[in-house]
Order: sequence, then structure tokens, then C-alpha cells
Amino acid sequence: AGVLATLDANERVTVVRADSPIEAAKAVKNEVELACMRRANLAASVAKTKALAWLDHELEEGEVVTEASFRDAIERRYADIDGFRGLSFQTISSTGAHGAIIHYSAADETPLCDGDLFLIDSGIQVDGGTTDDTRTVIVGEPTEEQRRRYTLVLKAHVRAANQSFPTGTTGVALDAITRSALWADRLDYGHGTGHGVGAFLNVHEGPVSIGSRAGAPAAALPLKPGMITSIEPGYYEASFGGIRIENLYVVEEAGEHDGRSWLRFVPLTYVPMDSRLIDESLLDAAELAWLACYHSECRDALAPFLTDKELATVDGWLT
Repeated sequence: AGVLATLDANERVTVVRADSPIEAAKAVKNEVELACMRRANLAASVAKTKALAWLDHELEEGEVVTEASFRDAIERRYADIDGFRGLSFQTISSTGAHGAIIHYSAADETPLCDGDLFLIDSGIQVDGGTTDDTRTVIVGEPTEEQRRRYTLVLKAHVRAANQSFPTGTTGVALDAITRSALWADRLDYGHGTGHGVGAFLNVHEGPVSIGSRAGAPAAALPLKPGMITSIEPGYYEASFGGIRIENLYVVEEAGEHDGRSWLRFVPLTYVPMDSRLIDESLLDAAELAWLACYHSECRDALAPFLTDKELATVDGWLT
């Protein structure tokens, strides 16, 4: 009210409504911010991998793990990280039908049962950096339908992550490229493909967006080197459960070709996929090559921080 009164008192003031130049500048991270984001996301990747290895061990021993007990297990590991300053959002720990609730946050004593898809979406604030990543794993043995749908979501993720694109490309174009892997099977997901992420700030930071709303200013914003975005396709059905695969990526220069500058996505998240859910026959040669390279990078990045037992579990996921 005070601001409006001041404006009314000064007839020479002209109010201009426009996109904030500060927001646009903040979206492009400098080298210090990028270094902090790399450190934070590696630390979060280690913690999530350790928690998933713990889950495998508990289930193998016949122990009951619930949504709440897994949430507590991963959050304890996050809290042990040097420089940990809290969660970047409320942890989503959802099994079975709960996984189909995109923003589910009511983790309870529902047990993880054989045949369930288990979705864990979580992130933290670490000195200088913000993280956000999602993995979906199978409890017990998957059905062929679960493997097919998971692999199609993975295919969509890889299609985006492996896509080089010319300077000036917007989030709308990349959203369509991502969804095409699911559209071919008449599947889709009811949320954006990616959102900007701040450096020790908002886990959802504008104006970066990979989405299908062509009329939204953020969706029409060209991606630039130094921007950080999630890539997170999914699939959700109440009777089936939920699947989401989310990494954070930094946009980097990829050289010039035919007189144009090109860009690419470089991962910040290093958490292996659940190989039990992957049907390699649904992936083409380029997608298989990306996955093999990504898993090799995951192992190299994680190995110094894992126990021998944890590393053996990771190796089991990768074979």
C-alpha cells in the first residue's frame, strides 16, 4: 500500500511491467557458483546412492522398509554432509499407488512390497549449492509392463540429455523432443520436463524452463551456457504407480558447426539407474552408448566415497 501511495503522489513515475533483468542474469551461473553446484550435487548423489544400497541390503535381509523409514534413512545421510544446510524441498518417498501422486509428500508407514515401483525425489542445500534428483527402483522382480514403461521414461530422459542444440533453442523445442519417446507409445506426463535451479537458492528458479506451454515467457527463453536445469520425464497411473527419472544438468558450449554455435547438457547428478527395470531392446545405439558412458561416470565419481560393500551393490546395478 505504501508503494502505491508513493506512486500516486508522484505523477512523473511510470510503472513498467517486464521480465526482471536480475532474474535472467541470476540464471547464468558463474564459475564459482558452478563449482559449488558440482560439489553439492556430487555429495547428494553419494548420499542417495548410499541410501539406495542400504535399501537393497535391508530388503535382501527380509527387513521391512516403509516410505517413512527410507525417507529418514536418506535424510540422515544428507545431514552428515559437510556444509549441509537443510532440505531444498520436502522429500518425496512414495511406493506403489502413492508414486502416481506427483507431489506426494505424506510418507507414512506404508511398506515397500514385492512388485512395487518406489519413487524417491529429494534434494538438499549445501554451502553454495542446491540439488534435486529423482530415481525410481523396483522392489523384487519387475513385470514386463513395468520394464517397458520405465525404459520409455529412461529413453525420454536420454533423448533430452544427449541432445545437442543450436544457440537460441527454447525449452518448448526440447520438451517436445523429450516427450516424443513416450508419445510414440501414446504415453505422457502431466508436468514440465525441466525447471531452472538456483545456486544455494530456489530449487525451482525462473526463468529457465523446459516445458510445453508455448505462451509462457519462460518456455520461450533460449537456453544459455551456465544455466542449470532439471530433466525429469515421468509416467503416472494410479493402478500402476509412478516413474520419474530426474538429473540436474548444466548447459555448456559444444563448439561450432556450419557457422552456428551449439550447446549441450552436462550432468551434475551421478546416481545409477536400476538396470533391473531397463529393457535394452527398446533403446537405440546412441541411447545405449549414452547410458554406458553415464554409468561409467557414475562409478568413477562415486567409488572414492563408497564402502566396498556399497560399491559391490552399485556394480550389481550396472550389470
